[in-house]
Amino acid sequence: MEIKVGQIWEVTTDCFFTSGESNKYNRRINLKSGEKIEIRYPYEWHFRTEDSHYFHAARQMIIDNCILFGTIWEKVRWQNNAKLSEILRLRLYDKHQ
Repeated sequence: MEIKVGQIWEVTTDCFFTSGESNKYNRRINLKSGEKIEIRYPYEWHFRTEDSHYFHAARQMIIDNCILFGTIWEKVRWQNNAKLSEILRLRLYDKHQ
């Protein structure tokens, strides 16, 4: 599975941990099953959560603990005006099959 900018992933386990890098807490954060993340930048892997916190995680952490949920519409992604919570609420994405 390829991870790309603009994708929304849903955490499916309680074993998903951020890298601990580049967050204000300077420690690993555990995301819980059911949380959604939006891939923001094309490097190991920078994402934001529904409450607009930004984290990194290793590619394998995402693959092992998440499923692809959807892809944000290109126009929405390029305008960069909506929070992930708004994108989800307004359904501004294509749901993955």
